[in-house]
Amino acid sequence: MRKNVLNRIIVFRISVLSLLLSMVSCDFIEELPEANSQVDETPPTAFFTFTNGVEVETFNEVSFANQSSNATTFAWDLGDGTTSTEVDPFHTYAGEGSFTVTLTVSDALNQSATYSETIELIEPEAPAVPDPVLLNTDFDRLPKSSGSDCTCSGWINTDVGEQGESSSGNGSDVLKLDNAEPDHAYQEFAVVPNAEYRVEIPYLFQSDQAGDLPSSLEIRVLAGEGYVDGYTPVYFTDTTEIPQSGFGYATVAQIEEADNNLTIQVVDNPNSGDYRSFVFTFNSGANDSVALFIRGIGNSGPEDPADFARYGYASGDEEIRVDSVIITAVN
Repeated sequence: MRKNVLNRIIVFRISVLSLLLSMVSCDFIEELPEANSQVDETPPTAFFTFTNGVEVETFNEVSFANQSSNATTFAWDLGDGTTSTEVDPFHTYAGEGSFTVTLTVSDALNQSATYSETIELIEPEAPAVPDPVLLNTDFDRLPKSSGSDCTCSGWINTDVGEQGESSSGNGSDVLKLDNAEPDHAYQEFAVVPNAEYRVEIPYLFQSDQAGDLPSSLEIRVLAGEGYVDGYTPVYFTDTTEIPQSGFGYATVAQIEEADNNLTIQVVDNPNSGDYRSFVFTFNSGANDSVALFIRGIGNSGPEDPADFARYGYASGDEEIRVDSVIITAVN
């Protein structure tokens, strides 16, 4: 009797043990790691920051700074179809837009992490172009570096012409181009590259067109790139400090070279006794400095052949009076 009971107890214990082992094998036993495997105790994390330019020319240029950790490889999707495997890529986008950038990083144990951020690129408004600064734009009679006061103060370059003479009219002093002389006005001033400028010049032809050699008023805007080699313009604030020769454009031939001219404007006698305003615009192109050159032309038989031989031009039969020069930026 005791033997049968003992046998039952043993069979019961064996059955319970088998049941427990079966339950463990079905639900609770994890797969053993592969041979030589390592636990990744420092998995990678992914993160980045970015900066872009603030100027109109650079707003679409983006620098990415990788802030990921524990990573050995980097896969960037820059949101415009461009990819990169650099640590810190630099990318120029085509223009404005919203771009979702995704960085996926991995480590040596093939663990990976991903971070995404949407960047907004908006082109800033172009800053207003300032008006250029010129000296003695009203042609007042002021002292100059040498000689008597003159409306030409600030407007002389004797390498390319004789000084325009002083006169009066239109309620103020004016610059006069007359007497079949190579009279001129010349001044250099700073500009913003690739900007538009408006020029307004009030003028008067003193008499109706007469004689065989009518006068014309010629106005040239000259590129700063055409200055003599090695010359850097200096912008003065006092007419007595401005040199009268040895700077900027050195010869009339250099002035008349086509490549040195941003624009050439010619005004003929309107046969009117009133002051009129001649208006035109020019683009500064690649220049950060230009020169304005004004002269009377039309006379091939001047009173002074020596002056004509030196400069190659002279005003014609009518006196031309220039009241002022007004130059403003077109924004």
